[in-house]
Amino acid sequence: MRYTRYNYKPPRKKNNFMFVIILIIIAAITLGTILSKLLPKNIANTATEDSTTKTDLEKDSVGVSKSVSVSNIKDYVAIQCGNFGSKENALILKNSLMKFGTPFIIEENNSKKVLFGIYPKENIDVITKQLQVNKIEFVKVKFQLIAKDSTSAQTNEMISADIKILNSLSEKDTKAIDTVEFKKWLLALQGADEKSASYSSMTEIKTYLTALPAVVKKEKAEEGYIYIYKFIKKISAL
Repeated sequence: MRYTRYNYKPPRKKNNFMFVIILIIIAAITLGTILSKLLPKNIANTATEDSTTKTDLEKDSVGVSKSVSVSNIKDYVAIQCGNFGSKENALILKNSLMKFGTPFIIEENNSKKVLFGIYPKENIDVITKQLQVNKIEFVKVKFQLIAKDSTSAQTNEMISADIKILNSLSEKDTKAIDTVEFKKWLLALQGADEKSASYSSMTEIKTYLTALPAVVKKEKAEEGYIYIYKFIKKISAL
């Protein structure tokens, strides 16, 4: 009868191979520990700060931040090209400006002011240079909106978003603006305080913007500028 003999002792070569692998793992762990001690300690902190900044300034398709900072300040400039007692004269100037953008008329205290848009302060130079090249006289009407709490901060952000839409509509090649994503952003806003002095103003503009059509056409820009100009004037006086 033939017997098969099994050798339960592993070959010597395999032992050497496993030994080498273990040495490599130990060396890798040791090297990683040494390098971690040598790296600057503020690297981890810097990464955390960068991550927080990106979250706070996360943008959607219309370019407005999804999280609203309480301490935000918005500076705007309205371009006024004329001030008339006669509506007829105001219309003549307004019509002459239509080839450059979206002029509109504001009636205040028996005067008819012809304005040429409302812009963030940082963007105003591009507009004024265009008017200067075409020899159009103007004065700057400045507004500063300072948020005192989360409610007024939301109002500021909604004004900023609306002005961005209106300015886009005023561009030569723009025929309409899709507001679907913008409205989703509006509905997602949270943190408004009903006890805040600015709660009624915040509710007013949010209601107005939520009621905008899904697609806002170019011819609606003038109406939009009139509304937002009067709204900014009103809350600036509060």
